[in-house]
Amino acid sequence: MGLLIGWAIAQPVSLNQLSGNECWSVGQGPGGPSSFLCINVARGGTANLATTVTGNMTIGAPLLAGGNLLVTAQPSAATVTLPPSPIPDGAIVGYCNVTGAAFTTAVVTFAANANQTLAQAATLTTLAAGTCAREQWNQAAATWYRVQ
Repeated sequence: MGLLIGWAIAQPVSLNQLSGNECWSVGQGPGGPSSFLCINVARGGTANLATTVTGNMTIGAPLLAGGNLLVTAQPSAATVTLPPSPIPDGAIVGYCNVTGAAFTTAVVTFAANANQTLAQAATLTTLAAGTCAREQWNQAAATWYRVQ
């Protein structure tokens, strides 16, 4: 009878940072509906996209399920169209001034996407430094509500 000697070698962990885009399929019990759960929700974070706004734009990936559009320079006049449906109920989309100065002259407005409505007028003519304007999606009413 021979003697078997083996060594166990652990694999090193090379990825120790999350991008916020990692998602897993989750279900509600056997046979229940499933959807995706992304790490930014599990860790209490929010997806974000740092950008300059140079004209009309539609909010897209990575903010399709909510998050903050981090605006890095005062834009000229623009219409920012909220994400298209389907949107998770309760998703919040923010338009944030991440500069060190207030936006004072830009005429920027939120607009609802197809088959959606805005409950309040959403003109962002001025926005203080370090602040956000946020809209929250209500699925039952297919409406965006201003929450900040």
